[in-house]
Amino acid sequence: MFKFPYHHEEPKIVFDKIYGEHDIYYYSMRILSNHLTNLEKYQGIYTIDLDNADDYCKLEMNINDRIIITKHELPNENVVYKIIRSIKSEHFLKFIKSYCRNNNISYTTNLNYIDTRKFLAYACIELINIYKNDMINGWIDNKWKKVESPQCKSYNL
Repeated sequence: MFKFPYHHEEPKIVFDKIYGEHDIYYYSMRILSNHLTNLEKYQGIYTIDLDNADDYCKLEMNINDRIIITKHELPNENVVYKIIRSIKSEHFLKFIKSYCRNNNISYTTNLNYIDTRKFLAYACIELINIYKNDMINGWIDNKWKKVESPQCKSYNL
């Protein structure tokens, strides 16, 4: 059974780059952490519900903006490729099958024809959906409410 390797309250590992050492698990945690911090800081929102289409779309748009549109965090395709290579095999196979199915791409197609940035964004949102409880405290099902704790004043790393 896979155990998510990072948690926002464990400051022992904080990399200079938001994607760590080309690690999708660290990158996904940082994206979620940053998204929740920005909601709190700029919009005064302390709760989200991923069952609510608006909240889910905002998170998805944030991820797409960071990875696909602006490209400032991931400057070149080599970095994107290295992050994708960090996906564990049990996750990669599941994500690539569902990504291909959702985008009407044959699963047996040459993987060179898959848009790596779109696949990375898809994998990040899937990891966040699966492991959000392991990344950040305060989740009950798909609902998050900020948890006040002395160890964690801000979710931003």
